[in-house]
Amino acid sequence: MDINNCIPKDKFDTAAIERACQIGFPAINPFLSDLLKWVQDANWPVAADTAALLSNAGPEILPHIKAILRSKDGAGKYWTIDLVVRNSNPDVLLELHSELVRLADSPTQDDQREEVAAIAQNILTKRVFNSE
Repeated sequence: MDINNCIPKDKFDTAAIERACQIGFPAINPFLSDLLKWVQDANWPVAADTAALLSNAGPEILPHIKAILRSKDGAGKYWTIDLVVRNSNPDVLLELHSELVRLADSPTQDDQREEVAAIAQNILTKRVFNSE
């Protein structure tokens, strides 16, 4: 199977995500950034399945998530946090702790409008960080 067929061609291409799930990690690691683009809007049919897949990624996904969380795209940050980060494994969450704190404590205007601070704070209070 051609690994490029695992990247959706449009927001309805759920078959591509099914193929990505079949191939799995680490084979899809080179395409994590491409796949993360498909969780930027929870209304897209590919978003939920893509997020479920990416939530199981290991530390290889961290630079890609951090790039989104450091971007100016408030909506992209919100959906990445809500759909992927929220359900990520504890090791990935711990590595994102400082980014989530920054977003919760110092949101931009766009972050405030998109409720990024609220979703970041929600994860900080409800996930593994409580044991620190």
